[in-house]
Amino acid sequence: MNPSNADTRLAHLSALLLETYQLAREEPIERFHDTVLDCLTAALPFEKAWWGRAALTPEGPFEQSSHLYGLPRDYLDDWLAIRAEDITVQRSHANPGHAVVIDTQAPDTPRGLRLLGEKHGFGEFLCIVHIDPITQLSDHLSLYRRPGAPPFEPDACRLLECVMPHLAAAVALNQIRTLMAMRESLGGQRLALAVCNREGVLYGAETGFAELLRTEWPGWVGPHLPVPPCPDGYEGRRLQIDVRRITDLYLLTARTRHAMEQLSARENDVARLFGEGLTYKEIARTLDMSPHTVRHHLRSIYAKLGVRGKAGIAHLLHEAPPNG
Repeated sequence: MNPSNADTRLAHLSALLLETYQLAREEPIERFHDTVLDCLTAALPFEKAWWGRAALTPEGPFEQSSHLYGLPRDYLDDWLAIRAEDITVQRSHANPGHAVVIDTQAPDTPRGLRLLGEKHGFGEFLCIVHIDPITQLSDHLSLYRRPGAPPFEPDACRLLECVMPHLAAAVALNQIRTLMAMRESLGGQRLALAVCNREGVLYGAETGFAELLRTEWPGWVGPHLPVPPCPDGYEGRRLQIDVRRITDLYLLTARTRHAMEQLSARENDVARLFGEGLTYKEIARTLDMSPHTVRHHLRSIYAKLGVRGKAGIAHLLHEAPPNG
């Protein structure tokens, strides 16, 4: 290899990596994949891409999340229909970290994969898999070129092999930065943040997240959440999880539920006045209800909070957060 050409390639690789990490720190999570792929195509030309994450199972990789670049949403359904004929899966997972080139128009290419390329307008493509040593989740990236485009050369394979671990690290960095930005917006509340996919597999979490989950589910171990993410979040006896969806990912905010949050709005009113020292009759007059109804609410409050008397209720009121 000509030394000047090698120096040029190293300079381009260095610039690409610097820009990738800068984007990880600055780009919103919902735009990160597209923007990084825009940068990558300048160094390694392609027209379409599929960047995803999968869990490794005895039956093979199980897709957890996907980002499509220049491909329609129904591409995944079309791929699932011919998955058994996709030789890329076995070849790329047999040698993680090494790029493989597949020509959909080659005579020995399985029919299903050839038809997939014809429908979605690609001929040759380059694929690589990176397996996270801690989570054992696999990040995969396929870069597609149109039929008749120049083939992927060995230098393109080497470039993708060098870049792929950094792309996986940049995704994690981008998610962590998003969590940090969320934490700043939430102020000083006692909580922990995490990122998961639609199946409830954790991709990243703050240190205290697992401890919070175990207050509700003592025997829980990851990486799957005890309950799948739901747009309405989760409210348990001891734990509350707020859920925000961004693309294929979910941002989770977990916090301990204060005992007072178990009460209805009317029970909260009764508990607050009783804890302040008012009598049954005084509470009844203030809230426009009968003393019998006040006593009924207090029995329910004692049962829910596990306390007795004004002192117990007053103690919980004192511990409650300002917005509790």
